[in-house]
Amino acid sequence: MVKSFYADRGLNAETYDARTLGFPGEIEFWVTRALASGGPVLELACGTGRVSWPIARAGIEIVGLDLAPAMLERAESKRDTERPDVGARVKFVLGNMADFAFPERFALAVIPFRAFQMLLGIDEQRRSLCCIHAHLRPGGRLIVDIFDPRLDLLAEERFVPQRQIPDYRNPLTGHTVSIDVLERVNDHVEQRLAERWRFREIADDGRVMRDEEERLELRWIYRYEMHHLLELSGFVVEEERSDFAGAPPTYGREQIIIASKNG
Repeated sequence: MVKSFYADRGLNAETYDARTLGFPGEIEFWVTRALASGGPVLELACGTGRVSWPIARAGIEIVGLDLAPAMLERAESKRDTERPDVGARVKFVLGNMADFAFPERFALAVIPFRAFQMLLGIDEQRRSLCCIHAHLRPGGRLIVDIFDPRLDLLAEERFVPQRQIPDYRNPLTGHTVSIDVLERVNDHVEQRLAERWRFREIADDGRVMRDEEERLELRWIYRYEMHHLLELSGFVVEEERSDFAGAPPTYGREQIIIASKNG
């Protein structure tokens, strides 16, 4: 059976940190922006706390929200390895980034690593942005990282991506984990892609210990479409980059958009 991404305690969620190294300078970027805001920070789709924990270590209070219990379990599992003062600055909450309510108002909201694109419709995306806007302090900022759509990867309706994901070790078992992207389907009308990923855990003697498939669904968002979504939701776009070192907007790379609350 093909499950949705991060649906349970499978290999994907279990080994997320081992395979997801992020982009060069990414964590430093989020920490620097969090420090500049003064906090508190809201991270949407926080996953395993890959970004939340470094921000808390830097002395900033942060709330992490995620829809996947298995990912939040991984985030919470790190609490025992952190100093008590760091742990006191982090709160993880199960919830939907398109519909949430907190008593706090935040100086900064962040949505790293393309997670905003897991909202598969315009209505969901608008609800999320409006909800974020309501939770920001006056003058608060939102930073979103999404990919800039590459047209060569969108042209075909169905194909097998020629993408190699390096093998890595499961830190819990020591076994090798391999990933194959078996298929991609593009829905050109809805601007959605669906990929079928196969995760296999292989012992050193060659035995396959686990074999799991998950379905990754994302909605691609064009550059000025994202600008319009933000502006319709009460934000002013201040800055845009194509990487975490400050490169200007570039086709086919990242869209890292910094926007401030208007009103």
